Amino acid sequence: MSGAGLAEAGAIFRREMQLYRAKLSRPTFVVSALVTPLMYLVVFGLGLGRQVRIEGGDYLTFLVPGLMAMAAMSNAFTAVASGINIARFYHRTWQIIMLAPVTPLAVVAGTIGAGVARGLFAATLVGAAGLAAGWRPEPTLVIPLALLLETALFAGLGLVIGLNTRSTEEHTTYTNFLITPMGFFCGTFFPLASLPVWLAAPLHLLPLTHAVLALREPGLTATALGGLGVLSGFVVVLLGWAVWLVTRYRE
Repeated sequence: MSGAGLAEAGAIFRREMQLYRAKLSRPTFVVSALVTPLMYLVVFGLGLGRQVRIEGGDYLTFLVPGLMAMAAMSNAFTAVASGINIARFYHRTWQIIMLAPVTPLAVVAGTIGAGVARGLFAATLVGAAGLAAGWRPEPTLVIPLALLLETALFAGLGLVIGLNTRSTEEHTTYTNFLITPMGFFCGTFFPLASLPVWLAAPLHLLPLTHAVLALREPGLTATALGGLGVLSGFVVVLLGWAVWLVTRYRE
């Protein structure tokens, strides 16, 4: 991306982050964004965390990376998909952005960058709560890399779905039948090895599974590198798809 393209993407990013900062000034917004993962952390992590052993460690150590992945996914996706949905159908500001002299790549980069920032913020808060509860992860670059790729992936998915939906109700359908099930069945709360092969195998096709697996690794192991590779592949596909949709956008 050229210097002009970076400036255009930066303008889109700053606009989205200014809107986000306004929302962060309301404590209820922060609480509503984190209430679900924090509730699971208290109920399962603190309630069962030291009594249950799983994969050679306590359940709290197993649970926190999964909750971070779930928070990153939910916030990155919702920030972009809901933002575009509202901008298209209510405020009609998305159409104004499309008329601005910015390239489709800059629109995608700026929008997804803002979704990444929001997803990382939510995951960081969950991680901080986990540290306060007694979670002690191994110092590794895998955690920031996995979260960065995961949030970019789901922000890209949010952009794709946000541009493809024809109503706010349709957006809710994607959340209920895609995002929420991934949060529960991609290894967040239990290892996929405990499931029958016929059920575990298709779950390995979902991106959140690989984010969770990578986040639980103590370093750049084969499992972590494999997970990061799969996430990178998803990111490339979704970014290309998003640029194509923005280029063809007519409304």
